[in-house]
Amino acid sequence: MLQPHLVPHKSAHPGPVNIPTQRVGAFSGLPTLIAQLGAHPPSTLASAGLAPDALDDPEGRVPFAALCRLLESAAGKASCAHIGLLAGKMWRLADLGIVGEMVANCPTVGEALEALIVHEHLNSSGGLGFLLERGGIVDAGYAIYHAGLTHTDQYCDAILAGTFNFLRELAGPAWLPAEIFVSHSRPRDVAPYRRLLKVQPRFDAEFCAIRFDARWLTHTVENSDPVRRQAALARLEPAGRGDFLDHVMRAVRTVLLHGKHSGDDVAYTLSIHRRTLNRRLKAHGTTFQRVLDQVRFDVARHLLSNSDIALDDVAATLGYAGVSPFMRTFRRWAGTTPGQWRRAAALNRIADGAFATNSRDPRGFDDIEPPRAA
Repeated sequence: MLQPHLVPHKSAHPGPVNIPTQRVGAFSGLPTLIAQLGAHPPSTLASAGLAPDALDDPEGRVPFAALCRLLESAAGKASCAHIGLLAGKMWRLADLGIVGEMVANCPTVGEALEALIVHEHLNSSGGLGFLLERGGIVDAGYAIYHAGLTHTDQYCDAILAGTFNFLRELAGPAWLPAEIFVSHSRPRDVAPYRRLLKVQPRFDAEFCAIRFDARWLTHTVENSDPVRRQAALARLEPAGRGDFLDHVMRAVRTVLLHGKHSGDDVAYTLSIHRRTLNRRLKAHGTTFQRVLDQVRFDVARHLLSNSDIALDDVAATLGYAGVSPFMRTFRRWAGTTPGQWRRAAALNRIADGAFATNSRDPRGFDDIEPPRAA
């Protein structure tokens, strides 16, 4: 397989980071969906390095990268370019387990989304859920930041479809998005996106997000129960916030979304003093600059490998003053230019036989009704 030359500068390594995983949840219905689309579930799971029973238990966990490979492989084997949307169409808050129970019983949509983001790592540690409010609008979205995650297009589509369902559950059927942002290149057929998400998406975005009027944040969640919410929170308390280094990386990605990148901003996000942040990172054998470099490098590789976003926009996303310093730094990290990396990544996808998500699926989006996960 063709491989970009990857020799990051030592300063880019923050130290050991846990391998991202995904709670199975509604993906337990994916083998049935694969079979319904005419493919063979066991061989499709095997092509992604997963055992035939890997998705049987909704409370089980699988490697995040393997799940991304599975969705991409299933798209090819089933000749269904929008299988990620179909997978996300299955999601309901109940599929998030105790996190979904807590979220569904928050008093307002805004509090529910904030709670979902705080505890999102318990369902998926492959990326970052976020909520950005500015100028009377809100972006509820997801940004992948871990290194080495490829074939993420279908997973990102599933996130968008699932988030759409969550917002409908919380806000009611009158809620509609104003805009949709997709972090991969535009497919040839965008009709499935329009039919499910109700608007024409913007592709090649920095992240996946659903934009809507900020007034919905104060909308009351119908049938929410404060007693059930408190009971769910009590059950979630022992889970904590997970690995500290991963928590810092998530905070770095969060401040980058807000156009910031200083250690003080990250410490504020974590509700700790900057000296405490530095001391704890030192105890983990790393520094803030190394974590910042790693997150920037990971985000850059993801955007270059999965979208056609302009290099100027990639540089701005990562907090660089211009494209030149970004290109110099990327070359120091990777031993190659951003443009060469992007071209090599495109060739890798062809060599891997990855399904082209811009191919036109002969079936209509509504011809297949995804099975509901148990």
